[in-house]
Amino acid sequence: MKKFLEWLKGLFGGEIDLAIKDHRASFLFDNGGTRVMNLLAHNISEAQVNGVVNRCVGNGDKVIYLYIGYNNGDGAGTTSFYVNDQFNGAIDSNKLNLMKNRIKNIQKKLKVIGWIFADDNGSKVNFKDTAALKKCTEVAIDSFNEYISEYVVALEANEYLSSSQVNELASLIKSKTKKLVGCHQTSGRYDYSASSVIDKHYHQYGFNKSNGYIQSETIKVKNALSKPVIGAEYDLSSDTPAAKARGTAVIAGGGSGTGNGRN
Repeated sequence: MKKFLEWLKGLFGGEIDLAIKDHRASFLFDNGGTRVMNLLAHNISEAQVNGVVNRCVGNGDKVIYLYIGYNNGDGAGTTSFYVNDQFNGAIDSNKLNLMKNRIKNIQKKLKVIGWIFADDNGSKVNFKDTAALKKCTEVAIDSFNEYISEYVVALEANEYLSSSQVNELASLIKSKTKKLVGCHQTSGRYDYSASSVIDKHYHQYGFNKSNGYIQSETIKVKNALSKPVIGAEYDLSSDTPAAKARGTAVIAGGGSGTGNGRN
């Protein structure tokens, strides 16, 4: 069966991938001190990567969130395929290959959802330069698509991107792959995800919310959008009983998956 699936991938240019049947991720551990999304950073060791991946698997995960475009500020390490990490500069083939090899190995254990941009890049990225954002997105898709199951445009997108920019970037991704594209916003926000080019909404609830609030909020957002809602951010320590109970509340509210642990 595995050889047959790989033959199909080759026949259709890498567009066929196993669907995510159980969207279960843990992208934060240790009160936010461990950020799983940073595992493609070139200044994080292979031992660290393997340790975090095994921790995710041990927490029951089937999916992992990874930055695949640019991150120089959100947590430890720098995710970048640019020379000297200069955004929109020359491509560093060694960094690009490191990222590709890590994704290839990680996806053997966990389905990868690629997040293009992070929210804490500060002056490193001119987010008004949409052409540069598109160029970075294209490099990421062209380089990693065969190992990635789905995409998210950005973490907390409304902090630094306009809704029209998100639509442009999502449309670009969809022009290059048939894979689903999601959007994530700041706590309580989901307006960008109403766009027809966004397939899934990744919801941020805020931390230390009650299970009842999380369940009712999921119902509200799902009804408003009429599309799949992933409960993506609700706890800083995804392996605690409280986090898993919150994740279970997401599913009870009709959520299609979770990002911070679940029973």
